[in-house]
Amino acid sequence: MKKILIVDDERSARKGLLFTLKPVTSEIEEAESKKEADKILDKKEFDLIICDLRLPTEIIGLSLIKSIKEKYPFTSVLAITAYGSIGSAVKAMKYGADDYITKDFSSDEILLKIEKMLETRDLRLANKRISEKLNDLEKKYGVLSEPNKIIGEDPKIKDVLQLAKRIARDNDTTVLITGESGTGKELIARFIHEQSPERSKHKFVVVDIANMPSTLLESHLFGHEKGAFTNAHRQHKGLFEMANHGTIFLDEIGDFPIELQVKLLRVLQEKTFYRVGGSAPLVADVRIIAATNKNIDEMVKNNLFREDLFYRLNVVRLHLPPLRERKSDIPLLIEYFQRKLEIQKSRKLIFPDEIIEKMAAYDWRGNVRQLQNVMESLYVICPGTEVRETDLNLQTSSKPEKESHAFTSLLKLPFKEARKKLLIEFEKEFLAHYLQIYQGNISKIASAVGESREGLSKKIKKYGLKNHQRDNG
Repeated sequence: MKKILIVDDERSARKGLLFTLKPVTSEIEEAESKKEADKILDKKEFDLIICDLRLPTEIIGLSLIKSIKEKYPFTSVLAITAYGSIGSAVKAMKYGADDYITKDFSSDEILLKIEKMLETRDLRLANKRISEKLNDLEKKYGVLSEPNKIIGEDPKIKDVLQLAKRIARDNDTTVLITGESGTGKELIARFIHEQSPERSKHKFVVVDIANMPSTLLESHLFGHEKGAFTNAHRQHKGLFEMANHGTIFLDEIGDFPIELQVKLLRVLQEKTFYRVGGSAPLVADVRIIAATNKNIDEMVKNNLFREDLFYRLNVVRLHLPPLRERKSDIPLLIEYFQRKLEIQKSRKLIFPDEIIEKMAAYDWRGNVRQLQNVMESLYVICPGTEVRETDLNLQTSSKPEKESHAFTSLLKLPFKEARKKLLIEFEKEFLAHYLQIYQGNISKIASAVGESREGLSKKIKKYGLKNHQRDNG
């Protein structure tokens, strides 16, 4: 039901309008002065206000119109002017009135004006709601689409960021980033790219080596010519060409096939490469940033990684510390993920001090990625608005003395039996660790550890860990 306010210092005029407007709405109020109208408007908003311009003077009427529009910009105002007073009507419109009507109006004339003004108000309000929703969506998806950042005040991570800034100023130096899984190697690589004066103007291309079949890796990296192999029906540009003038990030370089390492070495040495099946050399004007969570120095010693390629990649080494070595940053990370998840999940969650302290004391073996996954899980499973200790369900690490005692007990067994038991305990601990990190997603675990999904599923069921897994297709 529409709400209308009539402001007129003549009682007969107010009663006449009240009678005329009965077909429009029953929610009509009246005021005989600006002072009385102001009191009413302090308490409620109206869809339409019909205001006599002389209350009793024109200045007071114009003042009321102005104050209405300042307080309620979407309220429609119809000014009533004296017959033939066009100048007054113009003034009223300048002060914010949406329309005017002279005192000699007919019932049909004013009803038609009111109908149109109320329709216009509805349209304005609808547009306002749409605009607010669009702004909310822009804010929401702007935050969600924004890549995660390296968060921390610990001296170790600050040193990493300072070194990354110095690296970024040089547009060409090859970088090798080392660190455990989940420490943020891709984030620091992207940071270097974005801080580079020239490279940042071009693409940042990520190559997930661990999840790319070796048979396809060469074609994906360097491209291929039409007819280079079966089903090569057209020329294909590789990732090095896509990253031209920008940065290419080789994630998990430790998994780079040994037989292709010489081709990557050529790119680093000569800045050129060939498409598969091609004979013309192509220039590779890219910065190469590689990363690994493996002990690549040991791989070189064991001839699992080319020594010459290692030296070309290891021009500048940047090591990311595990989260357990910068625990003072955990509350900051909790706050950061909290802000993002509140928007993503459309709910607020309170983390009491004792919960933050417990999370800060925990040994995050999956590092920042595990912390992020646990945070997201809490926003889904917490029944209330406050995180409780029972909601955390953090897997506690075995105590060193217990592990030592368990190992000592194996020394009393025959070699084959001890080895078998040790392998079983290792597999159980290993699988439980990765089930925790990847929230039971067996496909992701298989990809991360280089085992088949079917084989892992069998072992998880065998060791009674199946309650930790979830359906992931």
